[in-house]
Amino acid sequence: MLSDKNHKPYEAADMYESEALVEIRDMPDGNPETMPRDDWRFGRIDDDGTYHADPSYICSKKGFEKGRLYQVVYTTVGAPIIGLSFAALRDCVSWVKHGSDDVPSPVGGIEYAYAYGRSQTGRLLRTFVYNDFNLDEQGRETLDGIIANVAGGNRGEFNQRFGQNSKDRNNTMHQLFPFASVSQTDPETEETGSLHSRFDERKCPLKVIYTNTSAEYHRGDASLIHTDPDGKRDIEQGDNTRVYHFAGTEHGLGIWPPTDNGIVIAGSDLEKSQNMRSVIDYSPFLRGCLVNLDNWVRKGIEPPSSSHPRIDDGTLIHPSRLVDLFSKIPGAHYPERHAIPRRRGFLPEDGNEHPSMLPPEIGGAYGGLVPSVNADGNETAGIVAPEISIPLATHTGWTLRHSNIGGESQLLMYAGGTIPFYLTERRRREVDDIRPSIEERYLDRKDYLDKVRVEAEELVSQRYLLKRDIDVSLELASRMWDHFVPSKKKE
Repeated sequence: MLSDKNHKPYEAADMYESEALVEIRDMPDGNPETMPRDDWRFGRIDDDGTYHADPSYICSKKGFEKGRLYQVVYTTVGAPIIGLSFAALRDCVSWVKHGSDDVPSPVGGIEYAYAYGRSQTGRLLRTFVYNDFNLDEQGRETLDGIIANVAGGNRGEFNQRFGQNSKDRNNTMHQLFPFASVSQTDPETEETGSLHSRFDERKCPLKVIYTNTSAEYHRGDASLIHTDPDGKRDIEQGDNTRVYHFAGTEHGLGIWPPTDNGIVIAGSDLEKSQNMRSVIDYSPFLRGCLVNLDNWVRKGIEPPSSSHPRIDDGTLIHPSRLVDLFSKIPGAHYPERHAIPRRRGFLPEDGNEHPSMLPPEIGGAYGGLVPSVNADGNETAGIVAPEISIPLATHTGWTLRHSNIGGESQLLMYAGGTIPFYLTERRRREVDDIRPSIEERYLDRKDYLDKVRVEAEELVSQRYLLKRDIDVSLELASRMWDHFVPSKKKE
């Protein structure tokens, strides 16, 4: 179907368009090969081999290979006015806060409004900020605070003809300079700008918190919100912005019970990974962010400083520098290469909104970097969950696709991994695992949980974790111990 993630497809205007193009890649940033036009056509083929003319699909007698990336460039008609979504969000919030002459607000007395966006809606909020849709028709600020979660450095096709809101792979228009909240110049294109430039010009008071997981770093774009475009130096955020990294986590809130066959995004099919999926639930940190945002807006209490890996202290590095360590962890399956965002010349006619060149002209790579790790393979920079700082496993923001679903050299998008420690020193030495075993780390379950409590209390003192969530951290750690260290388990 001619859509990304099963949204309503844009139908082909001419099913026999000779210039329509299908490009195939094995990696998101790889060089494409073109499928011969005679090998595919618009339409669909039933299981019995019957062809049906259908402008919403493409098909091929030769079939399509699982795990490969197919991109179709073709002419369509009937563009919806996608950009109305920004006006709708703005006007809805304004109405809730102020009402209108005809329809009063159903919840009077609302003084402040916050928006939370996760993944696609996080990218929506980054694009909302970039275009500054925050003033209503009466010139009043609508949103007072934003938390944009797991959007990385991306925006989205939310305000362009034939945009596809869900598209978040390399080679699409969601991944465009500028990435950061402060002004920068791209040394290759000489373009200057910032995500917050329109806000800064009018001194908008909106407070923004950007939160990301390890998955967005290994995807290649999250580091660009706090480095220069080439990934050579750190940058500092503006007064109204915070950037937090949830160390060692995946795009979602982790999967429990542990499995290597899980749903990556809501509504998708099960997808098998080469490692057990991430089991870390970072939702307690989001609750901390919300309370900090509220205190920032209502009381002027500054939230904790930005916390993320940095170039200057060696905690933000090129992904190739992790190869050696993970080669010493049995079954880690570290990626042989990462897909790094590249500059794409879409020749936009109006503020990066409407491309006039498809496929785009490909330029140099951006400096996508990833967090460094300790000897256990766990990240230490950013906000570290107690279950990671007091570990029973290596927790990553990456895992590879399994051969069952194809593309086994590619990252399983959005997914992280869990590589448990061995129970005993004897066993881990037998397999030559550099990581100390669980029996070398902890006396027993109580010793482990006591250490987790200390870490949770420290996070409370730093205001990254709410006091009431200490018990939540202990519950999450307890279930991990009971799963990975069952009392009668033998190696």
